[in-house]
Amino acid sequence: MRVIFVIFLFFCFAFSANGQDTLRHSTFSIAPMGGVILPHHPNMKYLVTGHLPGAELELAFTTDGSKPWHHAYNFPSWGFSLDGYNLRSPSLGYAGALRIFYDLPLSRNRVLGLKMGLGIGYLEKPFDLENNFHNSAIGSHVNVALGLNLYGRVALSDNWLLKPGIGIHHFSNGAITLPNTGINLAMIKLLFTYSPSGFETPQRIEKPFEKSQLEILAGTSFGVKQVAPIGSKRYGVANLFTIVQKRVNEKSTFGAELGLNYNASLQHRDVGAEKASMNSADNYRAYLAGLYQLNFDPLAIRFQIGTYLFPRFDADGMIFFRYHVVYNFDRWQAFIGLKSHYAKADNGELGIAYKLR
Repeated sequence: MRVIFVIFLFFCFAFSANGQDTLRHSTFSIAPMGGVILPHHPNMKYLVTGHLPGAELELAFTTDGSKPWHHAYNFPSWGFSLDGYNLRSPSLGYAGALRIFYDLPLSRNRVLGLKMGLGIGYLEKPFDLENNFHNSAIGSHVNVALGLNLYGRVALSDNWLLKPGIGIHHFSNGAITLPNTGINLAMIKLLFTYSPSGFETPQRIEKPFEKSQLEILAGTSFGVKQVAPIGSKRYGVANLFTIVQKRVNEKSTFGAELGLNYNASLQHRDVGAEKASMNSADNYRAYLAGLYQLNFDPLAIRFQIGTYLFPRFDADGMIFFRYHVVYNFDRWQAFIGLKSHYAKADNGELGIAYKLR
Protein backbone atom coordinates (compact mmCIF):
# COMPACT_ATOMS: atom_id res chain seq x y z
CA MET A 1 0.00 0.00 0.00
CA ARG A 2 2.81 2.44 0.82
CA VAL A 3 4.44 1.77 -2.56
CA ILE A 4 1.17 2.58 -4.35
CA PHE A 5 0.88 5.82 -2.39
CA VAL A 6 4.38 6.97 -3.30
CA ILE A 7 4.13 6.04 -7.01
CA PHE A 8 0.80 7.84 -7.30
CA LEU A 9 2.14 10.95 -5.60
CA PHE A 10 5.25 11.13 -7.77
CA PHE A 11 3.15 10.61 -10.89
CA CYS A 12 0.82 13.48 -9.97
CA PHE A 13 3.57 16.01 -9.41
CA ALA A 14 5.67 14.95 -12.39
CA PHE A 15 2.72 14.96 -14.78
CA SER A 16 1.48 18.30 -13.50
CA ALA A 17 4.85 19.90 -14.10
CA ASN A 18 5.48 18.25 -17.48
CA GLY A 19 5.83 20.83 -20.22
CA GLN A 20 5.64 23.80 -17.83
CA ASP A 21 9.24 24.10 -16.70
CA THR A 22 12.67 23.25 -18.10
CA LEU A 23 16.19 23.13 -16.73
CA ARG A 24 16.84 26.71 -17.76
CA HIS A 25 14.44 27.69 -14.94
CA SER A 26 16.18 25.49 -12.38
CA THR A 27 17.85 26.31 -9.05
CA PHE A 28 20.16 24.21 -6.90
CA SER A 29 20.32 24.48 -3.11
CA ILE A 30 22.18 23.09 -0.12
CA ALA A 31 21.40 23.68 3.55
CA PRO A 32 22.80 22.77 6.95
CA MET A 33 20.00 22.07 9.45
CA GLY A 34 19.62 21.74 13.18
CA GLY A 35 16.70 20.93 15.42
CA VAL A 36 15.07 18.84 18.11
CA ILE A 37 12.56 16.01 18.37
CA LEU A 38 9.21 17.28 19.67
CA PRO A 39 7.91 14.70 22.20
CA HIS A 40 4.19 15.12 21.51
CA HIS A 41 3.39 12.04 23.61
CA PRO A 42 4.59 11.36 27.20
CA ASN A 43 6.14 8.00 26.28
CA MET A 44 8.44 9.72 23.75
CA LYS A 45 10.36 11.98 26.13
CA TYR A 46 13.15 9.46 26.69
CA LEU A 47 13.82 9.42 22.91
CA VAL A 48 15.03 13.04 23.09
CA THR A 49 18.74 13.14 23.95
CA GLY A 50 19.72 16.55 22.57
CA HIS A 51 19.89 18.69 19.46
CA LEU A 52 20.08 16.89 16.13
CA PRO A 53 22.04 17.87 12.99
CA GLY A 54 20.89 17.45 9.41
CA ALA A 55 21.42 18.57 5.83
CA GLU A 56 19.31 19.17 2.72
CA LEU A 57 19.88 19.12 -1.03
CA GLU A 58 17.27 20.68 -3.31
CA LEU A 59 16.52 20.88 -7.03
CA ALA A 60 13.73 23.31 -7.93
CA PHE A 61 12.02 24.62 -11.07
CA THR A 62 10.38 28.04 -11.26
CA THR A 63 7.04 28.27 -13.06
CA ASP A 64 7.20 30.23 -16.30
CA GLY A 65 3.86 32.08 -16.39
CA SER A 66 2.20 29.80 -18.96
CA LYS A 67 -0.80 29.13 -16.68
CA PRO A 68 -3.05 31.57 -14.79
CA TRP A 69 -2.22 30.06 -11.40
CA HIS A 70 1.49 30.82 -11.96
CA HIS A 71 0.59 34.53 -11.82
CA ALA A 72 -1.93 34.11 -8.99
CA TYR A 73 0.75 32.59 -6.73
CA ASN A 74 3.44 35.05 -7.93
CA PHE A 75 5.45 32.40 -9.83
CA PRO A 76 5.95 29.60 -7.30
CA SER A 77 8.48 26.83 -7.79
CA TRP A 78 8.29 23.07 -7.41
CA GLY A 79 11.00 20.49 -7.03
CA PHE A 80 12.67 17.69 -5.10
CA SER A 81 14.44 17.81 -1.75
CA LEU A 82 16.65 15.15 -0.17
CA ASP A 83 17.09 15.43 3.61
CA GLY A 84 19.26 13.53 6.07
CA TYR A 85 19.02 13.60 9.89
CA ASN A 86 21.03 12.21 12.78
CA LEU A 87 18.25 11.83 15.36
CA ARG A 88 20.80 11.44 18.16
CA SER A 89 18.77 8.65 19.75
CA PRO A 90 19.99 5.04 20.10
CA SER A 91 16.39 3.87 19.58
CA LEU A 92 15.86 5.84 16.34
CA GLY A 93 19.23 6.13 14.61
CA TYR A 94 19.40 8.04 11.33
CA ALA A 95 16.53 9.18 9.10
CA GLY A 96 16.20 10.38 5.52
CA ALA A 97 13.45 11.84 3.34
CA LEU A 98 12.87 12.39 -0.38
CA ARG A 99 10.08 14.93 -0.86
CA ILE A 100 8.36 16.67 -3.73
CA PHE A 101 7.43 20.23 -2.79
CA TYR A 102 5.72 23.45 -3.78
CA ASP A 103 7.45 26.69 -2.78
CA LEU A 104 4.94 29.55 -2.55
CA PRO A 105 5.94 33.24 -2.26
CA LEU A 106 3.87 34.90 0.49
CA SER A 107 4.63 38.52 -0.43
CA ARG A 108 4.76 40.50 -3.67
CA ASN A 109 8.48 41.19 -3.28
CA ARG A 110 9.07 37.44 -2.62
CA VAL A 111 11.06 38.03 0.58
CA LEU A 112 8.86 35.58 2.52
CA GLY A 113 7.83 32.11 1.40
CA LEU A 114 6.18 28.85 2.43
CA LYS A 115 7.48 25.45 1.31
CA MET A 116 5.16 22.41 1.53
CA GLY A 117 6.62 18.96 0.87
CA LEU A 118 5.33 15.40 0.80
CA GLY A 119 7.19 12.20 0.00
CA ILE A 120 8.81 9.06 1.32
CA GLY A 121 10.94 8.75 4.46
CA TYR A 122 13.26 6.10 5.87
CA LEU A 123 13.98 5.41 9.55
CA GLU A 124 17.05 3.34 10.42
CA LYS A 125 15.73 1.79 13.65
CA PRO A 126 11.96 1.15 13.80
CA PHE A 127 10.28 -0.68 16.68
CA ASP A 128 11.25 -4.33 17.00
CA LEU A 129 9.91 -6.51 19.80
CA GLU A 130 13.21 -8.33 20.25
CA ASN A 131 15.89 -5.81 19.27
CA ASN A 132 14.42 -2.30 19.64
CA PHE A 133 11.39 -2.30 21.93
CA HIS A 134 12.29 1.17 23.30
CA ASN A 135 11.16 2.84 20.06
CA SER A 136 7.52 3.64 20.84
CA ALA A 137 7.19 6.10 17.92
CA ILE A 138 7.30 4.19 14.61
CA GLY A 139 7.05 0.52 13.63
CA SER A 140 8.33 0.62 10.02
CA HIS A 141 11.45 1.55 8.09
CA VAL A 142 9.47 3.20 5.25
CA ASN A 143 7.15 6.08 6.12
CA VAL A 144 5.39 9.10 4.73
CA ALA A 145 7.51 12.24 5.17
CA LEU A 146 5.86 15.65 5.43
CA GLY A 147 7.58 19.02 5.56
CA LEU A 148 6.30 22.54 6.22
CA ASN A 149 8.84 25.39 6.19
CA LEU A 150 8.58 29.18 6.51
CA TYR A 151 11.58 31.11 5.23
CA GLY A 152 12.96 34.53 4.39
CA ARG A 153 14.88 35.43 1.25
CA VAL A 154 18.10 37.47 1.15
CA ALA A 155 19.92 38.23 -2.12
CA LEU A 156 23.67 37.56 -1.89
CA SER A 157 24.43 38.23 -5.57
CA ASP A 158 22.76 37.99 -8.97
CA ASN A 159 23.00 34.20 -8.84
CA TRP A 160 22.91 33.37 -5.12
CA LEU A 161 20.19 33.61 -2.46
CA LEU A 162 20.18 32.85 1.26
CA LYS A 163 16.92 31.45 2.65
CA PRO A 164 16.98 31.21 6.47
CA GLY A 165 13.93 29.35 7.73
CA ILE A 166 12.12 27.30 10.35
CA GLY A 167 9.93 24.26 9.87
CA ILE A 168 8.22 21.11 11.09
CA HIS A 169 9.21 17.77 9.55
CA HIS A 170 6.98 14.76 10.25
CA PHE A 171 7.40 10.99 9.79
CA SER A 172 4.45 8.58 10.00
CA ASN A 173 3.24 5.35 8.39
CA GLY A 174 -0.46 6.22 8.67
CA ALA A 175 -1.16 3.48 11.26
CA ILE A 176 -0.44 0.72 8.73
CA THR A 177 2.08 -0.74 11.20
CA LEU A 178 2.12 -0.08 14.95
CA PRO A 179 3.47 1.70 16.86
CA ASN A 180 2.68 4.90 14.98
CA THR A 181 2.89 7.83 17.36
CA GLY A 182 5.01 9.45 14.64
CA ILE A 183 8.08 11.66 14.84
CA ASN A 184 7.91 15.47 14.70
CA LEU A 185 11.10 17.46 14.20
CA ALA A 186 11.36 21.22 14.79
CA MET A 187 14.09 22.42 12.42
CA ILE A 188 16.00 25.57 11.54
CA LYS A 189 18.08 25.79 8.37
CA LEU A 190 20.14 28.06 6.16
CA LEU A 191 19.42 27.27 2.52
CA PHE A 192 21.96 28.55 -0.02
CA THR A 193 20.36 28.68 -3.48
CA TYR A 194 22.14 29.03 -6.83
CA SER A 195 20.48 29.87 -10.16
CA PRO A 196 22.62 29.77 -13.34
CA SER A 197 20.29 32.26 -15.06
CA GLY A 198 19.59 34.54 -12.10
CA PHE A 199 16.34 35.13 -10.23
CA GLU A 200 14.34 37.41 -12.50
CA THR A 201 10.69 36.38 -12.86
CA PRO A 202 8.23 37.15 -15.68
CA GLN A 203 5.91 40.12 -15.37
CA ARG A 204 2.94 39.27 -13.21
CA ILE A 205 -0.42 39.62 -14.97
CA GLU A 206 -3.59 39.43 -12.89
CA LYS A 207 -6.49 38.55 -15.16
CA PRO A 208 -10.12 38.68 -14.00
CA PHE A 209 -11.25 35.28 -12.75
CA GLU A 210 -14.06 33.71 -14.73
CA LYS A 211 -16.87 32.70 -12.42
CA SER A 212 -17.15 28.95 -11.95
CA GLN A 213 -20.24 26.85 -11.36
CA LEU A 214 -21.00 24.86 -8.25
CA GLU A 215 -19.49 21.37 -8.57
CA ILE A 216 -20.98 18.17 -7.16
CA LEU A 217 -18.79 15.07 -6.86
CA ALA A 218 -19.45 11.52 -5.67
CA GLY A 219 -16.64 9.19 -4.73
CA THR A 220 -15.02 6.59 -2.54
CA SER A 221 -11.70 6.05 -0.78
CA PHE A 222 -9.91 3.12 0.82
CA GLY A 223 -7.18 2.49 3.37
CA VAL A 224 -5.69 -0.03 5.80
CA LYS A 225 -4.82 0.31 9.48
CA GLN A 226 -3.56 -1.74 12.41
CA VAL A 227 -4.81 -1.46 16.00
CA ALA A 228 -3.37 -2.64 19.31
CA PRO A 229 -1.84 -4.97 20.22
CA ILE A 230 1.30 -4.52 18.12
CA GLY A 231 1.56 -7.20 15.46
CA SER A 232 -2.18 -7.79 15.29
CA LYS A 233 -4.40 -8.03 12.22
CA ARG A 234 -4.81 -5.14 9.76
CA TYR A 235 -8.32 -3.87 8.99
CA GLY A 236 -9.86 -2.16 6.01
CA VAL A 237 -11.20 1.41 6.01
CA ALA A 238 -13.54 2.86 3.37
CA ASN A 239 -15.56 6.03 2.73
CA LEU A 240 -18.51 6.85 0.49
CA PHE A 241 -19.06 10.58 0.06
CA THR A 242 -20.54 13.49 -1.82
CA ILE A 243 -18.70 16.81 -2.19
CA VAL A 244 -20.27 20.18 -3.03
CA GLN A 245 -17.65 22.82 -3.84
CA LYS A 246 -17.07 26.10 -5.66
CA ARG A 247 -13.87 27.64 -6.95
CA VAL A 248 -13.84 31.32 -5.96
CA ASN A 249 -10.57 32.38 -7.63
CA GLU A 250 -7.47 30.95 -9.30
CA LYS A 251 -6.10 29.82 -5.94
CA SER A 252 -9.00 28.78 -3.74
CA THR A 253 -11.91 26.35 -3.65
CA PHE A 254 -14.34 26.07 -0.73
CA GLY A 255 -16.85 23.31 -0.10
CA ALA A 256 -18.37 20.65 2.12
CA GLU A 257 -18.38 16.86 2.19
CA LEU A 258 -21.08 14.52 3.52
CA GLY A 259 -20.16 10.87 3.82
CA LEU A 260 -20.21 7.50 5.52
CA ASN A 261 -17.03 6.07 7.04
CA TYR A 262 -16.56 2.32 7.50
CA ASN A 263 -13.68 1.28 9.76
CA ALA A 264 -13.57 -2.49 10.34
CA SER A 265 -11.24 -2.10 13.32
CA LEU A 266 -13.62 -0.19 15.60
CA GLN A 267 -15.57 -3.19 16.88
CA HIS A 268 -12.24 -4.78 17.88
CA ARG A 269 -10.89 -1.76 19.76
CA ASP A 270 -10.28 -2.32 23.47
CA VAL A 271 -10.82 1.14 24.96
CA GLY A 272 -9.35 1.56 28.44
CA ALA A 273 -10.17 -1.35 30.71
CA GLU A 274 -13.30 -2.26 28.77
CA LYS A 275 -13.48 -5.10 26.28
CA ALA A 276 -14.03 -4.67 22.56
CA SER A 277 -17.72 -4.43 21.70
CA MET A 278 -17.59 -6.89 18.75
CA ASN A 279 -20.67 -5.05 17.47
CA SER A 280 -20.29 -4.45 13.72
CA ALA A 281 -22.59 -1.41 13.93
CA ASP A 282 -19.72 0.43 15.68
CA ASN A 283 -17.77 0.35 12.42
CA TYR A 284 -20.07 2.83 10.65
CA ARG A 285 -19.82 6.60 11.23
CA ALA A 286 -21.58 9.28 9.21
CA TYR A 287 -19.66 12.55 8.96
CA LEU A 288 -19.78 16.13 7.73
CA ALA A 289 -16.65 18.10 6.81
CA GLY A 290 -15.75 21.51 5.47
CA LEU A 291 -12.96 21.78 2.90
CA TYR A 292 -10.50 24.29 1.53
CA GLN A 293 -8.44 23.56 -1.58
CA LEU A 294 -5.36 25.21 -3.09
CA ASN A 295 -5.38 24.81 -6.89
CA PHE A 296 -2.30 24.14 -9.05
CA ASP A 297 -4.12 22.91 -12.16
CA PRO A 298 -4.44 20.01 -12.70
CA LEU A 299 -3.07 19.33 -9.20
CA ALA A 300 -4.64 20.52 -5.93
CA ILE A 301 -3.98 20.28 -2.19
CA ARG A 302 -7.14 19.79 -0.11
CA PHE A 303 -7.56 20.38 3.63
CA GLN A 304 -10.60 19.21 5.60
CA ILE A 305 -11.91 19.46 9.15
CA GLY A 306 -14.97 17.45 10.03
CA THR A 307 -17.13 15.90 12.72
CA TYR A 308 -18.86 12.56 13.12
CA LEU A 309 -22.65 12.57 13.25
CA PHE A 310 -24.04 10.60 16.22
CA PRO A 311 -21.41 7.81 16.17
CA ARG A 312 -21.80 4.66 18.27
CA PHE A 313 -18.00 4.55 18.70
CA ASP A 314 -16.69 7.89 20.02
CA ALA A 315 -13.34 7.02 21.66
CA ASP A 316 -11.49 8.87 18.86
CA GLY A 317 -13.34 12.08 19.66
CA MET A 318 -15.77 13.88 17.39
CA ILE A 319 -13.30 15.94 15.31
CA PHE A 320 -11.05 14.69 12.51
CA PHE A 321 -8.70 16.20 9.90
CA ARG A 322 -7.90 15.07 6.34
CA TYR A 323 -5.10 16.15 4.00
CA HIS A 324 -5.26 15.18 0.31
CA VAL A 325 -3.17 15.64 -2.81
CA VAL A 326 -5.70 15.67 -5.68
CA TYR A 327 -5.18 15.16 -9.40
CA ASN A 328 -8.02 16.38 -11.63
CA PHE A 329 -8.87 14.78 -14.95
CA ASP A 330 -11.76 15.99 -17.12
CA ARG A 331 -14.63 14.47 -15.12
CA TRP A 332 -12.68 12.34 -12.66
CA GLN A 333 -10.29 13.09 -9.85
CA ALA A 334 -7.90 10.81 -7.98
CA PHE A 335 -6.42 11.59 -4.58
CA ILE A 336 -4.05 10.34 -1.93
CA GLY A 337 -3.92 11.50 1.65
CA LEU A 338 -4.03 11.06 5.39
CA LYS A 339 -6.75 11.22 8.02
CA SER A 340 -5.95 12.11 11.61
CA HIS A 341 -7.60 12.76 14.96
CA TYR A 342 -5.74 15.87 16.08
CA ALA A 343 -2.01 14.94 16.07
CA LYS A 344 -2.60 11.18 15.82
CA ALA A 345 -2.67 9.62 12.34
CA ASP A 346 -5.70 7.36 11.82
CA ASN A 347 -5.17 5.94 8.32
CA GLY A 348 -3.88 6.67 4.85
CA GLU A 349 -6.37 7.07 2.00
CA LEU A 350 -6.41 6.41 -1.74
CA GLY A 351 -9.57 7.47 -3.56
CA ILE A 352 -11.42 8.58 -6.67
CA ALA A 353 -14.38 10.86 -7.32
CA TYR A 354 -16.60 11.63 -10.32
CA LYS A 355 -17.96 15.08 -11.17
CA LEU A 356 -21.73 14.81 -11.43
CA ARG A 357 -21.91 18.50 -12.28
